[in-house]
Amino acid sequence: MMKYKYYVEGMTCAACVSAVESSVANLPGVESVSVNLVTTELVINGENINESELYEAIYKSGYKITKEKQKANKNGNKKLIIAIVISVLLMYVSMGEMLGIPLIGFLRDKFINAIIQMVLSLSIIIMYFKYYKVGFKRLFKLKPNMDSLVSVGSCASFVYGVVSIIFIFIGMKTNNEEMIKNYSNLYFDSASMILVLVSIGKTIEGRSKLKTMDSITKLMKLAPQETIIKVNNEEKVIMTKDVKVGDIVVCKQGMSVSVDGKIVNGAGSFDESSITGESVPVYKSQKDKVVSSSMLLNGYVEYEATKVGDDTTINTIIRLVNEASNSKAPISRFVDKVAGKFTFVVISIALIAFTIFMILEGSFEFALNIFISVLVVSCPCALGLATPIAIMVGTGVCARNGILIKEAEVFEVLSELKTIVFDKTGTLTNGKPVVTDYTNKEVLEIAYNIERLSSHPLAHAITEKALELKLEMREVKNFNSIPGQGVAGSIDGITYYFGNLQMLKDLFVLDNLEKLEREKLELEFIDNSKVGTSVLALADDKKVLGLIKLRDEIKETTLEVVNELHQNGVEVVMLTGDKAETAEYISKKLGIDRYYAEVLPQDKQTIIKEIMIGGTTAMVGDGVNDAIALTEADIGIAIGGGTDIAIDSSDVVLLHNDLYGVSNVISLSKRVMKNIKINLFWAFFYNVIGIALAAGVLYYVNGLLLNPMICALAMSFSSVFVCTNALTINLFKGKEVKKMKKLIVPSMACMHCVKRIDEVLKKIKGLENYNIVLEEKSVTLDTDNEKVINKAISELKKAGYECE
Repeated sequence: MMKYKYYVEGMTCAACVSAVESSVANLPGVESVSVNLVTTELVINGENINESELYEAIYKSGYKITKEKQKANKNGNKKLIIAIVISVLLMYVSMGEMLGIPLIGFLRDKFINAIIQMVLSLSIIIMYFKYYKVGFKRLFKLKPNMDSLVSVGSCASFVYGVVSIIFIFIGMKTNNEEMIKNYSNLYFDSASMILVLVSIGKTIEGRSKLKTMDSITKLMKLAPQETIIKVNNEEKVIMTKDVKVGDIVVCKQGMSVSVDGKIVNGAGSFDESSITGESVPVYKSQKDKVVSSSMLLNGYVEYEATKVGDDTTINTIIRLVNEASNSKAPISRFVDKVAGKFTFVVISIALIAFTIFMILEGSFEFALNIFISVLVVSCPCALGLATPIAIMVGTGVCARNGILIKEAEVFEVLSELKTIVFDKTGTLTNGKPVVTDYTNKEVLEIAYNIERLSSHPLAHAITEKALELKLEMREVKNFNSIPGQGVAGSIDGITYYFGNLQMLKDLFVLDNLEKLEREKLELEFIDNSKVGTSVLALADDKKVLGLIKLRDEIKETTLEVVNELHQNGVEVVMLTGDKAETAEYISKKLGIDRYYAEVLPQDKQTIIKEIMIGGTTAMVGDGVNDAIALTEADIGIAIGGGTDIAIDSSDVVLLHNDLYGVSNVISLSKRVMKNIKINLFWAFFYNVIGIALAAGVLYYVNGLLLNPMICALAMSFSSVFVCTNALTINLFKGKEVKKMKKLIVPSMACMHCVKRIDEVLKKIKGLENYNIVLEEKSVTLDTDNEKVINKAISELKKAGYECE
């Protein structure tokens, strides 16, 4: 199935959206269609769409479609200013005496005054004739919209004014003062002011719409237009869109990464805040991945392009944000149905009210005033904007907080969440084991030298710890990997074995131990496994030399997020392939409601199905083995650092690797849905009350009756209110991990520099922790206090170390 995208010109309200969608839905090859009033985008899913039929169907509906978005009319503001000036003159001519403002001599003549009012009103009508053109066209096609209501009301006022001038002229010729008096209220001011006030509202509304698209616009500006590539060892500047997979791209200090790739030469610190929202720079060197739109703060790198064009990270983010903004939440289907019938209902009410008051009052002028007021006060525009504008702002805020939403439906589903299921490894935990304890450095050093030849995840953890302690590298001979048990190798003529309890049993090393010592050692393995710690033993042919303990640590944000989910009434479930003892320990430590241990990847889908019986369920995971479960759940959430398969299978992608994104997206979903409901309540409440008052339901109670110009102003305010209310979603502040400040110190060259910098930082009040890395020439301050950071920079500068 292919996706087609166009832009619709001439839409003004929800009725327009309904009309366009209905005209396209029945065309051959169309599977689904979605129209966004805010962005004016028309998205069609289908096969073999006949464009000529599509263009004709849209045209017959009273609209026009294009392949590119129409640019804003720069002359619109000038025209509005001129129209406002003319309106002020018209108000002076028509209402000057009523307001106590003396009229110029010739304006006191009723006929001349009436003619001038007609000319001024007509000039505004000509300026905004588009309302008449579109409105009546839609009315004649029996698909009226907001323009139809405005144009009918304005036209009725103007025609009544022209007829009144004729009767005034007849009255003057026949000296019939009664006739002149009866037709002295011309309504030319209403005819034109309706158009001006609606246009003012549209202008304010348009600016609000642009603000809702700020996040998308900013994202589109992040990727550089030009790229430097290396061809035959010479630099060549080309357009970014022309970069091909395999090209060697050059990135210099201060430049943005244009496409995704892998570093083949050089190193430097990258600012990836545009992608992840994380302000701390990331140091990268050969074989590390770089992502498009991140910026190289210092250094020089050459990298091989791996993802180009629409496949780059930044373009994928832009696409997902756009698609989510243009998709529809289930709640909008109800609005679409109402909007399709709304204008017919309003016109019917206006005609009924006109007829009733003609009978009761016997005054055509009075009944006409009611008719115009009902038409003008109604606002299908507010109905049409209520849902899409909140969704657009919501997806933008999500993107700003490192959350990608693939469909608008996510907001509605997550706002009603009952259960959330977490995969353990890499989701609740860091997914990366670390050494937590070891017998002594000698044991760690021997284990490191054997394990550095292995690719097992635990081997990486031991290697990292050894490098951190700068342990000696020794020659290893006769390396051997024992599946399911451990590794072996010879160092300085001695054969060492490093592995689990089963390996010790198979080597009969345990048999050399006293009974109590053997039982104590076995208990060490068992007790540690119950608390999620892996124990590995180093042994030779005769005895156990020592132990090394490793653990996949729980993420620092996990406990807080689980507590927040409980406070929101969400049940928390954990899936893990670990043994029941480990699962029980993690579960109790985090306060998780339920857990499933020793779960195979193929079992996860079945478990998710069972859980979903109890209500709306979300699944959070990061690996290939989570893909099926992510697809099965009502909402799949892929956490940062996850595999491409997990990300493709999910509805939400969290670019951060902490769990705050989970609580943030749920909180934001509730905020968006609350905003939508407020908007819809306002739109319906406003229309019910406004139409009722305009129709004169209280006229015989307390004499209350709305003037058409007040109605026009109220209608415009309704749309502006909906847009402004949606913009308050921008005030959402998501939780984030405490940010550290990473400083680059180019002049840090040796251990003497490290020692000197350490001495400087120790003296700074409020700075308790920091990390100095000579290889990166970096100093990471464990604080986000600007005063402390500035003090550190100042003191380092005094010591001769400039910071970047």
